[in-house]
Amino acid sequence: MGLLKLQANWRPEELQFWGKIQGINNDYYIAVSLTYTNQYEFPTKKFFWALSKDFEFQEMPELNDQHKEAINKENSLFEGNPKKKLVSVKKEGEEEEGGAPAEDAPVEEGGEEAKKDNLSDISEEEEIKIPPKDLTELDRLTYVVHAIENDCVISPIGAYKLTPTHQVRRNEAFKGLNEDQYLQLENYQHFRNVQGQQYKDELDKPSAPFNPRFLEPVVEDQPKGVWSIQADSCKTNAIARNLLWPGFGFYHKHGSKKFGNMYIGDGLKNDELPFMIQ
Repeated sequence: MGLLKLQANWRPEELQFWGKIQGINNDYYIAVSLTYTNQYEFPTKKFFWALSKDFEFQEMPELNDQHKEAINKENSLFEGNPKKKLVSVKKEGEEEEGGAPAEDAPVEEGGEEAKKDNLSDISEEEEIKIPPKDLTELDRLTYVVHAIENDCVISPIGAYKLTPTHQVRRNEAFKGLNEDQYLQLENYQHFRNVQGQQYKDELDKPSAPFNPRFLEPVVEDQPKGVWSIQADSCKTNAIARNLLWPGFGFYHKHGSKKFGNMYIGDGLKNDELPFMIQ
């Protein structure tokens, strides 16, 4: 019901259930919308979240890297309280502990002019400062969802195409991987913006729209062994798992257009994996 309401309110080109991140008091349900039209070289993804207690989907906030280091070190379970503060920061102009706010210093004659001259020497990049922001559990959720999306979401080779106008679209001619291909990792690629320079250069070539392998291959992921792939009991579906993010799963039914990604887990990364697969 929550997804139907989201579909009606946003009317995206494509809406998918992304998965669930388990919390102590509430779980987070995640959905993702994709916009393909007029998007150069990759569709725009927009994420939504809802608590298990109400299933009211809301748009996720913008990704904020201010607390990237703190999030990467965080290894506790999610609580299910999006407003919970994980890191509090002091805003500019706030009183120092045990002291009063600083008063403006008197401006000497000609001081304003000197001040302007000094400002003219500061580059635009130096002038633009992102205001400090508290880190909440919702910010952490946003960061983790984007990390899983970047590392894990994949598609079979040929499932998407690059048009002559460099828009990515689902390939209506895709019939699925055959029995000889569907259990080989080299026949799968990441469904994300191209990040490696080698593949960016390939996209600039006139032949790019004719290359079914225009996205980055899964088989090059590090550490080696981060992916496992096997057939299901019926030998009709390939099941792939990313061992860096326990709880992520992908399937593809060979000889058909059917494939999908989903994550159901606690949102914790397995940082010990490189030592486990040596």
